Amino acid sequence: MLYAEMRANYFAGFVLRYQNLDRWIRVTVLLSSSGAAATALSSAEPWIKLALPILAAAGSFWLMLFQYGMLSRDASELHAGWSTLHTEYERLWNHLDNPDAESQFYSIYDKGESLSRAGTKFPNKRKQLGELLDHAAALATARYA
Repeated sequence: MLYAEMRANYFAGFVLRYQNLDRWIRVTVLLSSSGAAATALSSAEPWIKLALPILAAAGSFWLMLFQYGMLSRDASELHAGWSTLHTEYERLWNHLDNPDAESQFYSIYDKGESLSRAGTKFPNKRKQLGELLDHAAALATARYA
């Protein structure tokens, strides 16, 4: 249950990070490729005039290469999947006396395995995961105290 909440929060952070990166790079590309920027810098040094189209091309290439929009969608799906698993684990925790609790646990665990495989394209930031696990444990301790 705690690991599922930790991972849900971990992937939620990636959604925000990738959306912000995508937004800022697109704004930079738009501004550096606009005619307004070229007009505003008409009396600038030649190297500055040359830097704008290079910056626009580099930003466009970066967006194409890293696909932040797609990564954000994938992280969002993983966040939703782990959030659902957290809810299922919590429901199981609150009903451990059910006769089929063990089979429910393994069913939930199997769903987590597929989500773990889908999350392998994301970085494994152990320090951040540890902090999120501590946060999830503090919330659960407060809830079930």
